[in-house]
Amino acid sequence: MTADALSRTAMVEAGDRILNRVSELRDQARRLYYAVMLFQRECVSCGACALEMLRDSWCRCRTCGEEFDPTPCFQRCPDCDATLMLKRMHYWCPQCRTTVRSRFCFDEAIFDPAYFREMMRESRERKREAVERMREMLASCRSSTYFPTDPPIPDDPDAMDAALSHFLGMPIDVAAENAPDLPPFDLDAYRHHLLGLVPGCVVDFEGVSRVIAEPRLDRIYRFIAAIFMDHAGELRIEQDADGGIALVGT
Repeated sequence: MTADALSRTAMVEAGDRILNRVSELRDQARRLYYAVMLFQRECVSCGACALEMLRDSWCRCRTCGEEFDPTPCFQRCPDCDATLMLKRMHYWCPQCRTTVRSRFCFDEAIFDPAYFREMMRESRERKREAVERMREMLASCRSSTYFPTDPPIPDDPDAMDAALSHFLGMPIDVAAENAPDLPPFDLDAYRHHLLGLVPGCVVDFEGVSRVIAEPRLDRIYRFIAAIFMDHAGELRIEQDADGGIALVGT
């Protein structure tokens, strides 16, 4: 190992020792801070002065094992002396309607398990209701059951031509002659076209330039290509509340 490599290794090791020492000092400072804040504080259940902090704004009584949030119990609003309330990630005075910093938070990072459980429950309920609404909508869009009055005649091509002509409103040979000469779907061409636009960007689907001249068919081909690319992880399709579609680069 060269002298430069040895020097860099020594510097890294010295840096690690410093970081470890700083972490140890921080832990000691946190324990001291908690001990000072809970000094001579009585348990809300048994009245014993034997409280210990488990984490920011959560303590336990060593005598009876009761666990509780010490901030609403031991700290009041500095302006109106009202009892504080725990919101999402902070404490709140309902009288002054202001945020109050908890003295029982060393890092001031609060997690309210009950709040997040309720939010997750409501989120799951909203998703369940959305799925149910979608099922009802799809059920209402179903076509009625088709009951054929005549058996199919697979060996009669003339009858089939007549049925197709009736469905199209014109003779089948005329419809074939009038059918436009549509270009085939080229997935690679659309894939390379979209890859040149979406990396690192959010692109409006309707704003993507055409690959072929026919706009309606190009839109269909473009959407099919986007679906394939979404499954391949090359982009992500997102739809807003108004039905607009965006292509998000990955």
